[in-house]
Amino acid sequence: MKIITFSMAVVLATLLGPISRTSAGEAPMPTEEAAAAPSAGSFDMKKAEAEVELHYGQAHPEIKEYVLWTARTFGPTGMWLNEDAFSALPADARERRVQHLATLLEEGEYGRHLCAGLAEASALKDKRLVSGLIKVAGYHREDGDYDCRPKWMAVAALARQESDDAVPLLVSLVDHGNQNTRHWARAALSRKTGQDFRQDKQAWASWWQGQGHKPIDSQLLKPWKMPTETPS
Repeated sequence: MKIITFSMAVVLATLLGPISRTSAGEAPMPTEEAAAAPSAGSFDMKKAEAEVELHYGQAHPEIKEYVLWTARTFGPTGMWLNEDAFSALPADARERRVQHLATLLEEGEYGRHLCAGLAEASALKDKRLVSGLIKVAGYHREDGDYDCRPKWMAVAALARQESDDAVPLLVSLVDHGNQNTRHWARAALSRKTGQDFRQDKQAWASWWQGQGHKPIDSQLLKPWKMPTETPS
């Protein structure tokens, strides 16, 4: 009896083929969409270097090197994508991805689980992503230190969005205590404006207002302060 049961199982497995598993509630990615999606192995450092020359030409040499360091360090792992990483993605698949990321960034809790989505958002230039990126980039705690990986990755993604709405927040971060955050804030502002006033928030604010924009909130121009640890 056991032999017959085993034989029937083998026949059924042969007829039905292997069962693919996805995470709960997640539909498998269509073949065409999966083929067009970027992978860690598709990262091209030459393209990253060309992007720096084209978009960060007015930045301080240290900022240029920092952008390149980010690409070299995180590109091979898929946590940094080339600017054209989604160029082959079909329009409907791109739309689905943008909608997914917009909801994730707007409604998701701050944490490293956002990082893969932030990497994708950096390569998907779409104004619908800006408010969510601003939310993550603006995360702050007064009661102690926190993980800045999602924060600076959101700032780096805002660099490619080149949105006016992000400028006040970016100015507020040019002297942030986390090196990744402050360097990427300067990189984003340099890419957007063609200027580099380093960590001088007042100079950034004056120049921005001089271009016809509204004054930046004075609260955003205060010097950065180390969060105070709350006694347990």
